[in-house]
Amino acid sequence: MKTRNSLVLVFALCLPLIAGRASAADDNWRNLSPKEKDRVQRNYQRWQSLPPRDKEHLREEWNRWQTLPQDQRDRLKQRYDDQRRDRRRD
Repeated sequence: MKTRNSLVLVFALCLPLIAGRASAADDNWRNLSPKEKDRVQRNYQRWQSLPPRDKEHLREEWNRWQTLPQDQRDRLKQRYDDQRRDRRRD
């Protein structure tokens, strides 16, 4: 349970890392919609405001995520999507 919650947190908070990469490449940034650009900027601002200790923890979690086999990542993504879908119904 704790691991699943950690992974959900990692997904949510690692978006700035992913979004930062998207914003670093001009071609990708130009292809984003205004709504996507706004989300990237908000996530980046959240990332910038995190204390260094939290950033390091998220980097470690992100590295753990990247070392998982693809089938495990796919299962976790599916479970995460299912949970999000169920929350919207509540």
